[in-house]
Amino acid sequence: MILSQLALLRKCNPELPFHSVSDPAFRPFGRVVDFDAAALIQACQESCPMPAGGVCYERSIPALEALRSGDSVLRVLRGESDTEIGCCWGYNHRMDALEYHRSSEHNIAVTDLVLLLAPQQAMEGFELDASCVQAFFVPAGTTVELYATTLHYAPCQANDGGFCSIVVLPRGTNAPLRYPAPADDGDGRLLFARDKWLICHNENRELIDQGAYPGIHGANYEVKY
Repeated sequence: MILSQLALLRKCNPELPFHSVSDPAFRPFGRVVDFDAAALIQACQESCPMPAGGVCYERSIPALEALRSGDSVLRVLRGESDTEIGCCWGYNHRMDALEYHRSSEHNIAVTDLVLLLAPQQAMEGFELDASCVQAFFVPAGTTVELYATTLHYAPCQANDGGFCSIVVLPRGTNAPLRYPAPADDGDGRLLFARDKWLICHNENRELIDQGAYPGIHGANYEVKY
């Protein structure tokens, strides 16, 4: 089933290099983690009903963090560091933007989904050619670690039902900034939220109007299925 769905995604998206997260092509970006997430997935399905449209993100969901599985996330995935467990879910087809953090991010696929990824090392200053982006199919139930140098953003859906992904990060990540971004210091111009450096596609007026840097040039990929 996974191979047939991947083959269909490749056929529908010939302009994108399309892989599974189990392929060697994923190794520079992250790794698949053997982790029992069944209880977290069930709680997420109960706590995060699909919206009528668009994408929702909650960085910290008490119903997920209170589970015994939440303790396993803290110990097994995050090495006892202070951790938030949230969710990104809804309907999305386009890349639109890419972000990075100063630490790894864990994603637990509640549904099948597609991640659009690029290496931070491919950036020229604050700019990125979209040809550096690759697509990775993540089957439902899979836990992946995305390395800190992996540019990523909201997943894309792999079918009409939308997507849902549990997101595990250091506590406070993606919270609003407490101070103005240090625009003249390193990559401070890209700082969009706490521990969140972001570049958007140069056609994305909504994010540009919010202060995002229009650093992605080329195709704003749309995932078809």
